[in-house]
This record gives sequence, C-alpha cells and structure tokens, in this order.
Amino acid sequence: MHHRVRGAVLGTIAALVVPCVAAADDDAKDAAPAPAEGVPEPEQVDADPAVPVPVSTQVPPATPLTKSAPAFTWEPFGYLRLQYRVVLNDPNVAFVGRNDGFQLQNARFGVRGALGNRIRYRFALEGAIDDREEVNVPEGRLRVGARDAFADVVLSGDLVVRGGFFKTLFDPDLADQYEDTDRAFVDRPIESRGVRATEGYQEAGLPPGRSIGAALRLEPPVTPGSGTQIGFELALQNGADQYSSDNDNDTPAASASVYARLPNEGWVVASARFNRRTDGELPFRRDEDDLQGSFGARIKAGPVGLGAGAIFVRTSFPTTGGPVENTYGAHAQLTVRIPSTRPLAVGYRFGILDPSSLILTDRVIEHAVAAVLSVPALRMRFQLQVVHAQEQGARALNNDRAQLAAELSL
Repeated sequence: MHHRVRGAVLGTIAALVVPCVAAADDDAKDAAPAPAEGVPEPEQVDADPAVPVPVSTQVPPATPLTKSAPAFTWEPFGYLRLQYRVVLNDPNVAFVGRNDGFQLQNARFGVRGALGNRIRYRFALEGAIDDREEVNVPEGRLRVGARDAFADVVLSGDLVVRGGFFKTLFDPDLADQYEDTDRAFVDRPIESRGVRATEGYQEAGLPPGRSIGAALRLEPPVTPGSGTQIGFELALQNGADQYSSDNDNDTPAASASVYARLPNEGWVVASARFNRRTDGELPFRRDEDDLQGSFGARIKAGPVGLGAGAIFVRTSFPTTGGPVENTYGAHAQLTVRIPSTRPLAVGYRFGILDPSSLILTDRVIEHAVAAVLSVPALRMRFQLQVVHAQEQGARALNNDRAQLAAELSL
C-alpha cells in the first residue's frame, strides 16, 4: 500500500517538472542568437557524468589572507597667524614704514601620518607666502606654495632615509623645523628671516630654506624623561632657490648636522654646508661657492629659557675671481615665565646681521622685547613685540616697529 502511494506521488511530480524543464530549454533556444551565415553550428555533445567540469568554469575557492596589509594613518594639522604691524615712517626713505596694517604671517595646513611601521610622511601647504617682484618694493602679493612634501623610510630603529621637499637642520632656529608655534617672539631671529620689505633695507635670511633632495637621518623620538639624545643628518639637495623645480647647475648642495636633544625641551645643534650656486643668464653665467656653518642652542631651567644661534657664510667667486665675501648673523635671547592663571611669558632678544664684509655700512642690530599669553582652552596665543632697530652708518633709519599677533593652532 505504501509503495503504491509513493509511486503515485513521484509520478505526479515528474509529470509537472518535465514539461517545465522542456519549456525552459525551448525558451533558451529561441533566445539564443542565430549563427552567422556560413558558420557551422557547434556540434552538440551530450555531457558525460563521468567527465568532470573544466576548472575554469568552477567558482574558485576563497583565498586565505596570509598577511594583513600595513595600516595607513593620517592626521591633519595647521596653524593661522595674523599680525598688525606698525613701522615708523622714515622721512628720507619712501619705502620704509609706508604700509602699516594687518599681515597674514602664516596660513599653514597639512597632513602627516604613517604607513605601517616603515614609512612616515608629511605634506603641508603655506597660503601666506609674501611674494614681491623686486627688492624694497612696498606692495606684495600672497601666494600658496609647498612647505613640506617628504617621506621617511625607516631603515632600523631611529635611522631613516628622507626624500622629497624638506628643510635641513642647518637653520639654528629649530623651533621653525616644523610648526614653530612655540616661539616666544612674533618674528624669527634676524639671521634666519633677514629684514623684510618696509621694515628697513630688505635683506634675505642666511639659511638655505627648503629644497628637493634626500637625507640620511638619525632622529630619536621626543620622549619625556629620556635624558640627552643624539641625532644627525646628512643631506644632498638642490642648491637653487627653494621654489625652483630643478637645480641651478650640476652640483648638489651637501650639508651635515649633529644635534643633542636635551631634557626639558632643550637642544644643541651644529651644521656645515657647501653649495655651488649659479647666477645670471648665458653667456654671463657665473658660479658662486658658499661655505656655511651654523650653531644653535636652547636651554630651559624652570621658568627661565635661554636661546642663541649664529650663521656664518663665506662666498667665493671662482668664475669672476672677485674678492671673498663674508656674511654673518646671530642672536641671543632670554625668556621668563610669569606665574599667573594663564601661561604668560616675557622675553628680550638681541640680534645682529652683517650681510656683506665688502660693504662697511650695512650692519643691522635689533633689540626686541616681547610678551606672549597662551590660552590653551582655545588653542590660541597672543603676542606683543616691540623692536628698536639700529642701522649702521649711512644706512641709519627711523624704523622702530611694534607688532601684535594672534595665533591659532588647528
């Protein structure tokens, strides 16, 4: 009895399924495109259940991940610095002190991060580059330019190879190595920044600035309580202007620096650099060889901070055979933190710049007093700076200045 019922059920299912399968086959044949004229139809071969389906038509098995990809991390950063500057008008020089007002000192934005444990990178743009077509021109233009574009490949421990567009350790003002948002004065030292247009007779700073190249660096991390740490840098870069896309000749600039990172945010650095610069247009191009040395230090002891820096440049002229030119600049400064409900510090800085030993009356001396008030809750600082400038000899100017700045760290 049970066998007859089961047979009847199977027969009914077969009667329903077989016509549907046949209809589906007929529909598929009707939907298939007709073969081209003159091309024989493929031979129909019945599938042999004993022959396995080709591997290419099978779904490939999932491939197990044997090693995870390195993690990519990134972090935005930046800062904005605005100042209001007032420079006394010199009665005899038309371009000194004639453009008082607001100035955008910095509009920095960038990203930094790492790819796993072997690569670190940094990219930053500056949106407040003061671009002037000629020296001592009062009117300038703001433009955007790269400030950092490099990557560090870790060789072993703290030893890395850096490549890209970067600033070497030659500048003794290491506070400007990256963000420079901890300096106690509105301006950088005179040997690093030079004399800006409308503040006096314009002079360029002595450090080489940023350039394209590569460097081998031993860079110990900043670790509180780690004691004194030693690092160095050996760099080859283009010796051209920092905004040039190529070198100015066939000879790269070479620099070597060694530094000690001291406890309590102090440091000492010494550097040497050689660069053969090429100036002028053909057929009047000429080579100028720069041999440079620098030294910088910062020491903090409780509320007192001491800082100093110096740069010396010896320039020879192998093409023209002219006399050797010596240039130097230096500064020393003292800062004191004043106990208060908000972080407040005051300071004094002495700076000197002698642009050329071939000119006897071009020395500039600056006496600067400053105060800085920090507001950590707003990530802001407010700075006041008053500068008394002394130009040498016939260059004497009435160009003392006062500056009030506000800084916001992003």
